[in-house]
Amino acid sequence: LMTGLKVAQEEQLRATSRILADDSKQPMRVLRTDFRYVNQDDAASSIPNEENIDIPFGLSEMKQKSSNDISFNDYESMNSRSYGSSLQDGDTYKFSPAVPLIVRSIHARTVTFAAFASSQEELGQVFPMNKGVGVSGYVLDCLEQCISIAAIGIKDGYEHFDELSVPEAVQITANISALQSCLPRLFGAICRGLCHMGMVSEEQLNATFEYAEETLSRADKACDAQVAGMFNSVYELCRNKIDTLLHFSLDNFQWVARSARDSPNTYCESVIEYLRTIFKCLRSLDEGSKAGLHFSCCGHISERLVMLVAGKSEDADNNASSGENSSLRPISKIDAYGLKNLSIDVAEFESFADGTGIPQLRECFAELKCITDAMLDRELPQLLMLENENARRRKYPFLNLEKVCNVLEKYQGTGFKLMGSHNRGEDSFLMLEKKEIAHLLKLAKSQI
Repeated sequence: LMTGLKVAQEEQLRATSRILADDSKQPMRVLRTDFRYVNQDDAASSIPNEENIDIPFGLSEMKQKSSNDISFNDYESMNSRSYGSSLQDGDTYKFSPAVPLIVRSIHARTVTFAAFASSQEELGQVFPMNKGVGVSGYVLDCLEQCISIAAIGIKDGYEHFDELSVPEAVQITANISALQSCLPRLFGAICRGLCHMGMVSEEQLNATFEYAEETLSRADKACDAQVAGMFNSVYELCRNKIDTLLHFSLDNFQWVARSARDSPNTYCESVIEYLRTIFKCLRSLDEGSKAGLHFSCCGHISERLVMLVAGKSEDADNNASSGENSSLRPISKIDAYGLKNLSIDVAEFESFADGTGIPQLRECFAELKCITDAMLDRELPQLLMLENENARRRKYPFLNLEKVCNVLEKYQGTGFKLMGSHNRGEDSFLMLEKKEIAHLLKLAKSQI
């Protein structure tokens, strides 16, 4: 029986790999035949709906709305509107075509193992009691192990990580989540089968179902571990792409602007367009994972820009030694106009964050906004005085004086104090002379 368990695991891994080799890693399209008319009386009944053989154990209920962005849809998806308006509310599943095949293979392999165990028992072989539930415990162990190995197989179902795109990585994550979501009904079907085959005696009934709950919990945790691993992979892919985009866009960028812009810098628009594209392909994920990736990506962008503007070369060297080198080193010069243009970029990032519908996403840019707003505030010389520390903390709660010093050391002074002489009103901002820079630098360093 133990040899049978080992063989079942090996066969399940091979079957999963074989199925994934032909998988498109795109959401499975819903056919008209997948929609069934449900009577209201039947919907209110406690009797479950008839199982969908091709898409079993609740997978057929995991439909999602189609994305309006055709860049992530294949040709068939773009033409799915021809199937009628009934498909418009959910014309794709959250999983790819491989998942139903993998789930059915797990079910079939477990049934085969149960038949093998039953035949051995009928031949007179006596097996050690597994958790006090007899041979049925081994069948449940087989199911749990097949699920665990299938989840690992789905996660490792790509040849080269570097060639994996973000939409594909997101789909792999959604596939494991789909497998996890059907576990209760899959375990329920196996337990009913064990009872029908007479493999669960009456005195072992409660113990068997308790053990089924234990194995279900272990299988669920195994899927959780693989989902977490893929979540980290998706974030790593997004982070690497963001770093590459920022490095390409900001390499040799002139932060001594000498004039204010009316619109965001080009790099800002490029990064936002990339985020918009990536966020659209996250629809297959659950709400928690989706929000987590939104915060991770926006937080990473803010962190990189803070390091760029208010960081030191030593900080970049420390990050490089710890394996966090983004190849984007802190700038050496910036002027008031460069800070003003950066503040426009920050406002654009916040506007984009608000448009995603994720609550408080704009807070990712709070530190960056604090630095730019403070450096442009005409009251900064007064706020840096020791007696005004409380007022400064109230107005700029995320302001770090060490980073203010770093910006002041890079600050390129001008012959004007305020832009108000050119642009009166609320749009005027602080412009420092060299003597004022030295004075503010001394004030800030005295309080660090």
